[in-house]
Amino acid sequence: MSYDVDTITALASGQIVVREFLTVFGKTMGGSASTFAYWTGEDNVATNVVPVGGGTPVSRNFVGGGTLLEVPTIVDAIGVEARSFTLGLDHISQVAGSPLDMVFGNNVRVAKVEMHRGLFDPSTWNLVSTPHLIFAGRVDGASVDDAASGGEGGLSLEVINSAIDLTKTNPAMESDEQQKLRGDRFRRWGDSAATVETWWGQNKGS
Repeated sequence: MSYDVDTITALASGQIVVREFLTVFGKTMGGSASTFAYWTGEDNVATNVVPVGGGTPVSRNFVGGGTLLEVPTIVDAIGVEARSFTLGLDHISQVAGSPLDMVFGNNVRVAKVEMHRGLFDPSTWNLVSTPHLIFAGRVDGASVDDAASGGEGGLSLEVINSAIDLTKTNPAMESDEQQKLRGDRFRRWGDSAATVETWWGQNKGS
């Protein structure tokens, strides 16, 4: 991953505060697009981030105050291995737009997910640069952990990176019905070929 000059300077200084920004592109129960954005900071903020496949930053409103509670170490590695991890979200608030509302009041099944990381200057609490993308993938599941009396519960969101799409197969490509839609009739006799008797070097019935 390459960084801009301001980010490299901040990392070299060792005086930074790291915060993560999560965006989930879900839908309402009626099927309309609905975006949910949380971060590991205290207040609600509007921050520019660069979306997956884009080059121009876009502004998103991130809800803070303990909405995104736990982000595990995300490994930036070379390869096409499908990697997954679990995010810890608030499961107390049930107001519209809360993590609990996102999961149970909306549809986030296989919703696209982006995770950005922002670096703050602790002397000014300003971002040193536009948060950079550290993860792109989709939702792979969610569950509420109900704790016993005196314990701690939580809302877990399972996410998996985009490499999982490389594991999909397409059985339709072997079908005559699918191939003839493209004018290809190579497999027209595929179903009956095994029942045809073929005679080589001799007359049938001799």
